[in-house]
Amino acid sequence: MLETVDFRPGMKQDIPQFVSLMNSQYSRKKGETYFLWQYFNSYYPAVLMCATANDKIIGMFGLQKKKLNNRANVGQALDILVAPEWRGKGIFKELGGKAIHYFQDVDLLCVFANLGGKKASEKSLGWKTLDKINSMWIHPEDIKNVSGSTLESVPKLEKTFCRFEYSPEIRNWRYNQHPDYKYYTISQTSGEFAVTKIFTDPDTSQSFGDIVDFECDLNDKVILKELFLRASLHLRERGVVAVTTWALPHTPLREVLESIGFTELQKERYFCVKVLNPQYEYLSNISSWHLVEADAEIY
Repeated sequence: MLETVDFRPGMKQDIPQFVSLMNSQYSRKKGETYFLWQYFNSYYPAVLMCATANDKIIGMFGLQKKKLNNRANVGQALDILVAPEWRGKGIFKELGGKAIHYFQDVDLLCVFANLGGKKASEKSLGWKTLDKINSMWIHPEDIKNVSGSTLESVPKLEKTFCRFEYSPEIRNWRYNQHPDYKYYTISQTSGEFAVTKIFTDPDTSQSFGDIVDFECDLNDKVILKELFLRASLHLRERGVVAVTTWALPHTPLREVLESIGFTELQKERYFCVKVLNPQYEYLSNISSWHLVEADAEIY
């Protein structure tokens, strides 16, 4: 079957077909401006590999080369999809292989995948699922302005977490140039800040608030509490029905959010990794990572 399928990097003129394929499979629709922004006007070196049959795009595999705060190069896969009638024919493996070989200097690979993408990445590409990434959420009326004293009494940790690098230039592209969402920055006088956005469900008109990114000492629970409380109250004032964010269980942020009233919300979202450079083998353990919602393409 593969002899009838061609593989090549996607081009701007392919965007209408990318939109059609993506929107035929997902309820959260994407327009042409998304693909322009994500791949052709991206801050990052990027490729959107496509599979075609009779000049029709039947699969896609996006890859962006990013930096981690430990200076490792990571190839992050996104928008990975094969049309249902073409699945099970080796197309996903071929797409992924060609996208990965597009960049020769990556130290590891990763993806934030749904259940189908997780299984395909494990089976076809040999990637390892490090963890299921659930959300933390709270109803706005349940936000507790807790005292920092209980957090203050815990000795401050000095653990270094690995995370995606976010420079002012990256954040400008990621938030100010995003074609679909408007983001807000909530700042502390001491310099820390959080980035939020509001998603309005087109069917119900209900608004949901996300804390997608932040800059703060990851080990300072008191300052983290002040920052996330301020961001949560900001979203409450804007009338959202729920506030969500990410906080992996091994990070100090998880305890901070629980003290405010956040609880875990189950999500079919998986963080899958393949380490290529043995120097970074420790990144095959989820306890080394700190992740935020903005790391994934859907936020």
